[in-house]
Amino acid sequence: MRQKLLVLLTSIAILLSSCSVKDRNMLTPSQLLIALDEEVTLPDMIDVGNEYLEALTGIGPEYYDEAVCLQLVEGTAPDEIIIIQAKNEIIAQEIQERLENRLNYKKQSTELYFTEYQPMVQAGVVRLDGLVVSLIVSDQVDEIIDVLIQCSQ
Repeated sequence: MRQKLLVLLTSIAILLSSCSVKDRNMLTPSQLLIALDEEVTLPDMIDVGNEYLEALTGIGPEYYDEAVCLQLVEGTAPDEIIIIQAKNEIIAQEIQERLENRLNYKKQSTELYFTEYQPMVQAGVVRLDGLVVSLIVSDQVDEIIDVLIQCSQ
């Protein structure tokens, strides 16, 4: 009986330690942003903050541990980079759905108003990497995805 209990407790400890190691190795949105700045030449963008993120997507601070929401400093181009670290897997899926809704809204808007930006918006993506969910609308979408993939490994 004691041996079975010891084996069970050891198994649980190993499982918990492997989960916590995975979480510790995951980069935060601000760390991912630093990696993007080092690898990709982005237009002049600014983090517009949590209130703007919530207004755009309906994703409030109760959904995430950290988030960045980048918008162009000037101009009407639809460039947008949102990176969010969700509190858990269920919330990450909810965030992914809301970011997909945001991307669809941008696609519909460019069909009506800014048709010259349709290729950029149509190439936009929403990614889910563990607890990190991102929306990328940029001329450099492929380069940004490459950096996100490297950082999630």
